[in-house]
Amino acid sequence: MRILLADDHPHVLANLCRLAEEVGEVVAAVADARAVVRESLRLRPEVVVLDLSMPELSGLEVARGLRRNLPETKVIICTVHMSPKLIAESFSAGAGGFVWKQSAHEDLAPAIRAALAGETFVSPSLRSEGKAETRHDGPTNDA
Repeated sequence: MRILLADDHPHVLANLCRLAEEVGEVVAAVADARAVVRESLRLRPEVVVLDLSMPELSGLEVARGLRRNLPETKVIICTVHMSPKLIAESFSAGAGGFVWKQSAHEDLAPAIRAALAGETFVSPSLRSEGKAETRHDGPTNDA
């Protein structure tokens, strides 16, 4: 599978690349939201892993745009933010997974696999600590 990664911190981006390469081919690793949009349209990856906080556009704005323009591309949010509201907003924006950066070493590969299988994923550490109000077990739509 083809994976595009986006994070504005070079060290984090390098680590995400290493983790994602365990389950697929990293076709691009970019540091800003506009590059995510541009490279996603050009490369048409199966999975895009996004940080919520990036220069120029938020990860939520990018996720909404990807859902509109590349509906077959699965989006996973990977962030340090962990509120139930952000998790819900991420799924509403079209994400299929929500990974807490602190547990990405354990959770990124399962999140990618779940997204490709049409399932949703929330880092178990967020669910067990009560940070996520619910687990989303099916596709979400904001009608």
